[in-house]
Amino acid sequence: MSDTEEEVPADRVVETLEVLLRSPPFLRSPKLARFLRFVVEEELAGRGATIKAYTIATQALGRGPDFDASLDPSVRVEAGRLRRALDDTYAQHPAGLEVRVTVPVGGYRPRFALVAEAPAAPEDAAVPEPEEALRLPAAEEEPRAMVVGFSPRGQVAVIALLAGILLVLCVDLGLTLSTRLGADPVPPRDIAARSK
Repeated sequence: MSDTEEEVPADRVVETLEVLLRSPPFLRSPKLARFLRFVVEEELAGRGATIKAYTIATQALGRGPDFDASLDPSVRVEAGRLRRALDDTYAQHPAGLEVRVTVPVGGYRPRFALVAEAPAAPEDAAVPEPEEALRLPAAEEEPRAMVVGFSPRGQVAVIALLAGILLVLCVDLGLTLSTRLGADPVPPRDIAARSK
């Protein structure tokens, strides 16, 4: 599916908002649902320029008037969660979603775009047999590289683990060297035999 650059009617945005709010990510998190509803309704009401961290925190997330976005990153964190929830909803539950709602990184104003239908496959295109569709790649085909990514928390855990291993190895090496250098050297046998 691709997004088009047409003007989106407000009633279609509202319909899509209601479908989004009934999707699993938003049913599981009332806070995300309030965040999404607030920014979409403010944008549709023509108050998009006033959508800032402070207004979201105080009007949608229940924070007090003493909220300070420079000290409290909660709105930025929730905005990141909102973006992931929207991506997940469009990927996993696209039924009834005629308008794509996005909240671009770097701001909180939502954007709306009509979702175009996926192009239909040509009628004369060959449909693979079920066995062909499920076949494994042949041995002569080039293997694909698999990229594994870590979340920032996972990266910190891996770095801490490696630092701990390095520390243990350094301590072990230090103890080994101090034991070998600090021990009294054993006198050669012939010198020990002469002293008797």
